[in-house]
Amino acid sequence: MIILLKKKDSLTDQEFAKYLLEKHAPLAQKMPGLRKYVVNVVRRPPNREPDYDGVVELWFDDSDSMKKAFTSTEGQATQKDTESFTNKLTTLYIDEHTIV
Repeated sequence: MIILLKKKDSLTDQEFAKYLLEKHAPLAQKMPGLRKYVVNVVRRPPNREPDYDGVVELWFDDSDSMKKAFTSTEGQATQKDTESFTNKLTTLYIDEHTIV
């Protein structure tokens, strides 16, 4: 699963990154069945606003594990917290194919 995050307008880039890494990530990493969790903070491109401010990768063994994680108490808390620092999110369900 990949989630694209757009920060609330009231947050600076630095405030968004700090919240995502120091407050939100510790909540998310507690979700049961989570195998790997990667947080990517988007760098501002020259002369424009980025389309997204963060890209989060969540790795699970299978879709059932993912569903259980998000319906758990920890998953519910993580989803609720996302609303406190983002304006928009886009969720992508991914089947990875490693080529190299």
